[in-house]
Amino acid sequence: MEIIFTITCLLFSSIVFLSAYGDGLASETLPPAIIGNRNVTLSINSSPFLIDNNHTGTQINFILLDVASQQPIPDATLAVSAFRGDKALFGHIFQSDNGNFLISIIPNKSDKVSVDEEGGIFSGVLGQHSGNYKVQGPIFDSGGLYRFKINVLTMGSYSNEISKNYEVAISIQETKDYQVFDKEYGNQTVTIIAYYDQIRNFHYETEKKTMSFVMPFTWTEDTIKQVSVVHQEIKIPKSFGDYIVTKYDVYVNGINLPDKAISIDDYSSDERIVHLILYRPEIADIAKKQGISKPEMDFLLSPSNETGFPITQFTRNAQYKVNLT
Repeated sequence: MEIIFTITCLLFSSIVFLSAYGDGLASETLPPAIIGNRNVTLSINSSPFLIDNNHTGTQINFILLDVASQQPIPDATLAVSAFRGDKALFGHIFQSDNGNFLISIIPNKSDKVSVDEEGGIFSGVLGQHSGNYKVQGPIFDSGGLYRFKINVLTMGSYSNEISKNYEVAISIQETKDYQVFDKEYGNQTVTIIAYYDQIRNFHYETEKKTMSFVMPFTWTEDTIKQVSVVHQEIKIPKSFGDYIVTKYDVYVNGINLPDKAISIDDYSSDERIVHLILYRPEIADIAKKQGISKPEMDFLLSPSNETGFPITQFTRNAQYKVNLT
């Protein structure tokens, strides 16, 4: 059998995925819109930061950009409300002299949310606004999908009052370990890293060798147009023999995923990593084929009886995808 190596560059890593795969994750740039005499866009991205050795927070960065100059628009005022599902998390009016907003969200166990502008005691008193804020409270303490309603109130000058509404969503990754028992391979730990929304109802069926889990998803036309990718990362111990195969059968809501949506990574971790990457065309295809559905994605994964060719692997530094045919 002839083996042909095809190497394809891929912008990839467990965190860089956020910018590599785009919207609905931790980064989104909205389509440009004319506001007054300017062509304007709003970008939003998030990243984790270390509060101390045991706790992390989330930094949310909003930038109101002039499309022509690609520079932030100064003297910007944003009214921002954050939601998780149907629950309102916080709302506040933020101001930035340079048009760049950095909001550090620190989860804690208090019973209310506080918002404080950073940049010195005289910042607000002197009419200067750094755009840096600290939000603390019982919020953003888990991964999943977070929505923001944003109203631009001023730009270019604090006296230039406008009203432009945006709705955006970002996804903060969540990692969960699941203990499974297999009659041949005993106790195993399977880890799922979800980059879109929270996973629930994980189940392993030892007789059928199937893993199943559920993720909330709204199957509306608007949602599908806005979401460019849904990504699940499944880590499987290499001691779990029946699951260390060259091909997997994966179904979402009973629809078989194409091979291109499934990738194998044996190099960036001690475990086998199976990536399930559904871009908008795959999501739209599932929506078309499934008919009436519940507001969720039901995933079903099992080792395939077939040998997968080409075998898709990642190199050790996880920067290249290698197809063996």
